[in-house]
Amino acid sequence: MNKKRAGIFLVCILFVFSTFTAMAGTYNISGVYKHGSEGHTVSMIQEAMDKAGYFKYGSYTSYYGRITEAAVKAFQKANGLVDDGIVGPVTSEKMEDMDLLKVIVSRSSNSRKYGEYLDWWKEVRPTLERNKTVLEIQDFYTGARFTIKVTGGSNHADVEALTKEDTAIMKKVWGGEFSWNRRPVLVYHGDSVIAASMTNMPHAGVESKPSRVWVSNRSDGYGSGYNYDTVKNNGMSGHVDLHFNNSTRHMDGREDSRHQAAIRVSAGL
Repeated sequence: MNKKRAGIFLVCILFVFSTFTAMAGTYNISGVYKHGSEGHTVSMIQEAMDKAGYFKYGSYTSYYGRITEAAVKAFQKANGLVDDGIVGPVTSEKMEDMDLLKVIVSRSSNSRKYGEYLDWWKEVRPTLERNKTVLEIQDFYTGARFTIKVTGGSNHADVEALTKEDTAIMKKVWGGEFSWNRRPVLVYHGDSVIAASMTNMPHAGVESKPSRVWVSNRSDGYGSGYNYDTVKNNGMSGHVDLHFNNSTRHMDGREDSRHQAAIRVSAGL
C-alpha cells in the first residue's frame, strides 16, 4: 500500500470512528429540567431513573410529569442531594458519575409520546372544575388537536367542544361523523399530559334549549330529562364522554373495557 492510499485509509477510519462516537456514548444533559419539561432529554432522564430503580412506569414518555419528578426526588434523596425533583447541573453530574446516562443516541429516532397513566378518582377528577376547566385534546393516532370544556360527569368526564371549529376537527378524526367509537387520546391539562379515551357521540342534550332545564327529545335518543348541553353554538347537542384510568360508566358504575384498552394504548402500556 503506497503512502497516498494509506493516508486515505486512515482518514476513512477516523471518520467512521468519529461518527460512531457521536452516536454512541455519554449523553450529556445541559440546562434545567423539571415538572412540565418535554423532549428527548426527558426520556433520557426517565431511562436513567429506570436504571437506578426509581422510575415506576411502563415506558419513557418524553414528558416530565409527577412520576418522573417523584423518581428524581427519590434519586436525589438517596444520593445526598437536595430532593427538589429538578434535574440541574448537580443532579445530572451525579447521574453521569454513576454511568446512568451512557446510551446509544440515534439522530433518526422519533419515539411516540405517551400520556401519564393517572387514576381518575385520585389524580384527575379532583383537578377538574365543571364549566370552568378547558382541556386541549390530541388524537393519539392522527395528532389532530381540538379544545373541549368539562361540563359535567362524576364517574368520568362529560365534555363539549368549545367551538364549531373544534367540533369539525373532532368529526374529521372520527371519520367525518359523530361516533361512539373509543379512541386513545392525550389530554393536556396544566403541566400534565394524561392518557385517556374519548368518544364523539353528543348525547342527552338540546343545543337550542337552556342548559340544565327539563326538555324532551334529547340527542341520540335520550328522550326527556335534564338538558346536558352547556356550550352553545358549538355545532353539537349534548356532551361526549372522556374516560381515564379506572373511570366508569354512569349507567351502571362499571368500567368500560374498550375505553380502558384505549387508555392503555395512549399510555404506552
